[in-house]
Amino acid sequence: MKKFVIEREKLKENARIIEKKAGVPVFAVLKADGYGFGMKQMAEVLKETGIRMFAVTEPEDAQRLRDWGYTEEDILVMRSTAMADEAYQVVQANAIATVGSPEAAQCLNEVAQGCGMQAKAHVKIDTGMGRYGFLPDQYAEIKKVYTACPGIQVTGIYTHFHSSFADEAATRGQYKQLCHIISQLEADGICVGMRHAANSNGVFRYDDMMLDAVRVGSAFTGRIVNGAKYGLSRLGYLESRVIETRTVPKGHTFGYGAGYVAKDTTRVAVVPVGYTDGFSVEKKRDLFRPRDVMRYVKNDLEDGRGKGDIYISIAGHRVRVLGHVGLCHVSCDVTGLDIKNGDAAILDVNPLYLSPLVTKEYV
Repeated sequence: MKKFVIEREKLKENARIIEKKAGVPVFAVLKADGYGFGMKQMAEVLKETGIRMFAVTEPEDAQRLRDWGYTEEDILVMRSTAMADEAYQVVQANAIATVGSPEAAQCLNEVAQGCGMQAKAHVKIDTGMGRYGFLPDQYAEIKKVYTACPGIQVTGIYTHFHSSFADEAATRGQYKQLCHIISQLEADGICVGMRHAANSNGVFRYDDMMLDAVRVGSAFTGRIVNGAKYGLSRLGYLESRVIETRTVPKGHTFGYGAGYVAKDTTRVAVVPVGYTDGFSVEKKRDLFRPRDVMRYVKNDLEDGRGKGDIYISIAGHRVRVLGHVGLCHVSCDVTGLDIKNGDAAILDVNPLYLSPLVTKEYV
């Protein structure tokens, strides 16, 4: 009854655009089950385009990729950890660990030595994201990861941009901090390994920040700011069908709280999709700069939400949702349209919030 459809060829074309724009090797970021697109399926398609480096957040995801046959590819685990069980998972998966603190370095070093191995790792520098990473003024501790941890082979160094989609000054400031650390290490005769900083928006906005590699996730799905401007296709749509049509009189109400009142006799189509399927669900809008607020207002006015209107497509017709979106269904105004039970309904959903019961289908 419901499936999330991903266009395989559009994903491949997005990957080709990204690889051409980057001009350096690309880490395909597959966190959060491939941004809701299915980590396994997404990795398969991206591998077909020539991508040979992947990045995940959870240590167990690195092992899943190995179990699925990705035995030769580099897999970067982006979450620094000082937990021995997680470090052990990374080492056993032969993945590249992220080291972002003295505690994480000590933990990984001890685990690797206990396994009789030398773990590969990239050093993470926190230039303002605030999650993981050495602070830029912790140079002595950063240097020790390279020189005083025999169980660790440092093969790279990186940071993460927090505002590459909007704030050039802040992004360039972060980049400068990373480059300063790299220069200090190199001046001390240390080979820092692979350098990377640019993320999805960074790849398209800053040609001079590619370094040795880039990390791209959401851009593969085309769901980034100005994605269409860069030639990226927005991927994925939820496909369902009309399960019932009915006619209600003027004055009839719809949804919890009677959020809509029919202004005339109205023909209604019911589609069994709601916010449990990721429909009309968004990530929290946690950016409060004036320009961000204006961007949200502009987008809302363009797609109708500024007036409280939400639309879907039924049998090729753009139809309005009546009342509030329910947990498991929506009612739509199909007055005057040739809509019947069983007709296909297409909805734009947030794949990060899809119900586990929704099938993901690559076509």
